[in-house]
Amino acid sequence: MYTADDGKAGARPRAGSRVAPWIAVLLFQLLLASCAPEGHPDLPVVSVTDDFGYTVALGAPARRVFSVIPSLTETVAALDPGVLVARTRFDRAPGLAHLPSLGGTIQPNLEALAGLGPDLVITWAGSAQGTIGDRVAALGIPVYRANVQTIAGVRSHLQRLGTLLGREERAAALVDSLDLALESVAAAVRGRERVDVYYSVWHDPPQTTGPGTFIDQVIEHAGGRNVFGDAARAWPRVSVEAILERDPDALVIARHAPGAAGAPWLEGPGWRELRAVRSGRFLLVDGDLFNRPGPRVAEAARRMADFLHGPP
Repeated sequence: MYTADDGKAGARPRAGSRVAPWIAVLLFQLLLASCAPEGHPDLPVVSVTDDFGYTVALGAPARRVFSVIPSLTETVAALDPGVLVARTRFDRAPGLAHLPSLGGTIQPNLEALAGLGPDLVITWAGSAQGTIGDRVAALGIPVYRANVQTIAGVRSHLQRLGTLLGREERAAALVDSLDLALESVAAAVRGRERVDVYYSVWHDPPQTTGPGTFIDQVIEHAGGRNVFGDAARAWPRVSVEAILERDPDALVIARHAPGAAGAPWLEGPGWRELRAVRSGRFLLVDGDLFNRPGPRVAEAARRMADFLHGPP
């Protein structure tokens, strides 16, 4: 970019000289053009609105990305794995193992992040976790704030992040594939009697999924009925007595550590009286798959359908 003191193309005219108005306009236009990146004269090139209501505008598609939300790390990896520059310790997919880990999802190492030169960081929207986004923005790094709780949200983030990465066609294909896979699961169990399901997000204290969440929707697609589908909150804490009162046909239990075996707490008071426990109708599932609202929700729905109704 030229300035008035460069001594050449941008030099000031000599005192007393006059510049024709049309020449001044032309010089101003050339000056503006020189400030834009080559091949991108109209900024911003890509722009979306995030879940906090902020406009995220980039002068070029993002090529160096970090996400503190594991489900959206998976979304970025599905769109273009080569753009990821780091991961959190909860991003355990083998394809991400080569990336440097910046720690947890609540307090990642922002100093190390800044050294990686990201051009987009994905953080939580709202709540205390939203302060991460403020701290990243203070470093001059564009931030996309997200709150994904439903399958519709999975689709929306695929589309918006596809725009920010310049991968709109890939995003559209992934959304179509997701919808087809979910419909295939639902079609396979259509007409069968629904199974009452208790989904264990955590066991001490017991926490489950309420109405409208992606897990509630996965249960629905799989031919189940969420026994706490009438809860007042999305992720309610419940008592063992309340679970026993509803006495579900089946339990689906999320494991929170890779390779964790068994659920010994099912032998405890209340749990062992459940019909599903007495009959052995419970399934331990990978929390990295089932607890993440990302591109793999259809796989979670298929596995749950196989458990509830048997393979098609």
